[in-house]
Amino acid sequence: MGFNGDYSLWEDFRKTVKKLDRSNLLVPELPQKTTKTVAHEVDCVMEVLSARVPRTHLKVKPLSRAEIKKFIPGRMIDLHGYTRQIDGALSTFCAQCILDGIRDVLVITGKGHGIVKSATELWLNSHPEFIIGFFSIKDAMGESGSFGVRLRRK
Repeated sequence: MGFNGDYSLWEDFRKTVKKLDRSNLLVPELPQKTTKTVAHEVDCVMEVLSARVPRTHLKVKPLSRAEIKKFIPGRMIDLHGYTRQIDGALSTFCAQCILDGIRDVLVITGKGHGIVKSATELWLNSHPEFIIGFFSIKDAMGESGSFGVRLRRK
């Protein structure tokens, strides 16, 4: 058939296409966040962060196989492109998840050179006030670009 035949088929098809009538579509309205609610959320997160004193008697442990099988993340954070802001981003994310009652989260670091991954792993190990345990999620090739994390309760 070749290019000319394909192009003529495409032109014939394009002539038969009609525009979609969007007048009867129902679009749900999303609740608007006012600056007052955003400020309140920030205050709540900061309250959780300040109340979480480092607990030296607690240890972050690797999750067991049974816990890994039951792991279903409720939220995720993507740390691609982060370098210096990892501490603040993870602290705020974990505090917000704890406030919302979410226990299992996914932290995506990417494979790359491992800079973000090693910094994230160091942060996870050094914050037992937030983290119960975590594990490295491997893809089909056996490489890891993300962590499954179990958070403490409020």
